[in-house]
Amino acid sequence: MPTAESTPRPVVLIVDDDFTGRLLERETLEQSGFAVDEAPDGETALDMLDAAAPDLVLLDVDMPGVDGFEVCRQIRARWSPCEMPVIMVTGMDDLASINHAYEVGANDFMSKPINWPILGHRTRYVLRAAEGARIQKELEEKQAAIVRAIPDMLFTVRRDGLILDAKAGVGANGAIEPGLFIGRTVADVLPGGRGAEFMDALRRALDGGMLQSLVFTVPSDGRDRHYEARIARSGNDKGVTVVRDITREKLNEEKIRRLAYYDPLTGMPNRQHFLERLAQELERTARDQRQLALLFLDLDGFKRINDTLGHGAGDALLRQVATRLKEKLRISDIVSRPGAESSAPHLARLGGDEFVIVLPSLDDAHAATAIAQRVRCALTQPFAIDEAEVSIGTSIGIALYPADGRDAATLLKHADTAMYHAKEKGRNNWQLYSQALTDQAMHRLNMENEIRKGLERDEFRLVYQPVIDTDRDTIAGLEALLRWQHPRRGLLEPSAFIPVAEESGLIVPLGRWVLHTACAQAGAWLRAGLQPARIAVNLSARQLRTPDFVADVTAAIAAGGINAQLLELELTESLLMDSDPARIDDLHRLKEAGVHFAVDDFGIGYSSLAHLTRLPIGTLKIDRSFVHGVQHNADDAGITTAIVALARNLGLDVIAEGVEAEAERDFLRQAGCSKMQGFLFAAPQPAAQIGQLLGRAAAPGRAA
Repeated sequence: MPTAESTPRPVVLIVDDDFTGRLLERETLEQSGFAVDEAPDGETALDMLDAAAPDLVLLDVDMPGVDGFEVCRQIRARWSPCEMPVIMVTGMDDLASINHAYEVGANDFMSKPINWPILGHRTRYVLRAAEGARIQKELEEKQAAIVRAIPDMLFTVRRDGLILDAKAGVGANGAIEPGLFIGRTVADVLPGGRGAEFMDALRRALDGGMLQSLVFTVPSDGRDRHYEARIARSGNDKGVTVVRDITREKLNEEKIRRLAYYDPLTGMPNRQHFLERLAQELERTARDQRQLALLFLDLDGFKRINDTLGHGAGDALLRQVATRLKEKLRISDIVSRPGAESSAPHLARLGGDEFVIVLPSLDDAHAATAIAQRVRCALTQPFAIDEAEVSIGTSIGIALYPADGRDAATLLKHADTAMYHAKEKGRNNWQLYSQALTDQAMHRLNMENEIRKGLERDEFRLVYQPVIDTDRDTIAGLEALLRWQHPRRGLLEPSAFIPVAEESGLIVPLGRWVLHTACAQAGAWLRAGLQPARIAVNLSARQLRTPDFVADVTAAIAAGGINAQLLELELTESLLMDSDPARIDDLHRLKEAGVHFAVDDFGIGYSSLAHLTRLPIGTLKIDRSFVHGVQHNADDAGITTAIVALARNLGLDVIAEGVEAEAERDFLRQAGCSKMQGFLFAAPQPAAQIGQLLGRAAAPGRAA
């Protein structure tokens, strides 16, 4: 603890041409604990100030040469009163001299003859007052800097609603211009009943002392801007209101809501929205004792467009198909009766090239077949895609309520069955569902048998596609992808057999084979001296629901001789809807053991964002439909950015799939997504080629 002797003494510069006066002042001040310097005239004092600044100046007014008034004026040109206080000593007791002393910047004055006993006290008081003023000034400057730096607008509002003061936030560019509101009342500023709502919140803040919050909307240039106001008491009769522009947050919320219920590519309702709407329509149709038709559309030749012109062309085609469907399905063109508008058709995109149309409140099936024929004809007309003219057809399956099913799932399944029958009939036609669709059932039965034999004969293969960390230019992971080396049909993609495997339940042994094979391959790489990246394996809903699911995953990890950290299970968005606590517990048990989880093709299908927080998800994989051409499509760009922001806010990793162009890579990196996979980096490859990649990555001079 510093002692009185070790604490630096305040320095006082005495400026006086009277030697005796300086001597008496020195003696008095030194006895009061001050260090003293002396100057016999104004010129000397100014020179000494250049060399070292004292804490206080005791300045005589009447001196030859430069008088005290001029010295004080020059001091004030360089130091403020709180930085260097000045006490002027004058033998003039007229009011004009005293006023002149204050005008040139003196903090205080003393008249001669000096009252020596109070000199030390008077000096210490002036120093203390100057220090208090300096602290107050620093505090005010700090508060002003904070106000200048924050993006929020600040208003001081009196209890009666009068706006006393207003400051704009940094970069404020909205409908509110704070400076224009000073002197006006809140009721004059806020539209509608928002003024009364604000006043209620202000009174609650002033009377209760609790922070109040209010959200309001202000129209501006043909659009709405949204604001959040936080009101805090500042004294008994006024409050400080912090107003933040939350328009961007509101827009992001709307983007996320649309992501949950609308297909981002076409703007149509997605599968989740469709199922909810269909359930409502079925209830109403049952009450009205009428019929309902469900049309299931699948585009013929869509894969050919994707393969020949690219996924960008495929996306453009899907958007044009959606637009054409909306144009051709005006309710006034379909049903002519009172109240028809309340039973308008409902369109949705289920995913890929599959669309559905619900026609509620029908008298019979004729309207459904007429609409199917109209849709078929409309989609047969050529489409202009990238300066090329392409033609497609559509296979349509029709299921009727109540004849073909009394619930949404049954109707959708039967419409899908009828659609496959339309494809078997040569495509580009429509078919009504019938129990007599035995050919379709036999085809699927044959496929089931072939899948079962394929497992027995070891006809399935795994290929691996690297996930690249573009920040480090390293392999951040691998995705295991299934292929079928069919003895007659050659190498088949999953789309050729996975749907049948899912429906038949064969996806369970098939998925188990994929899981064990991927873990065994990871172990083989380890034993070969390689350090494999984390391997992602797709997980089906049926696998997850098997009683021995956790034991099977654990056994695969143990058999492969790997750490659980090297395995990532990719869930489909439909799995997020599984509310069975036992299934959720299984996932958490595996998470605790070290297994990672990801949501594959995020944003397509259910997009159930509410379920993300209750599952042990560590990664979101942005679907390729958002990525392709993202640099040219504002909607895709906004959604992709929203997904990255959502992942960041939830503490999740994010991977972009299907990256095929450098511009897509650059946009994703700028948006904050550094991990990507796609043909721009590497195609899916057999294990031997992946092993070579891992070997090169671990070679000396390269990152592991």
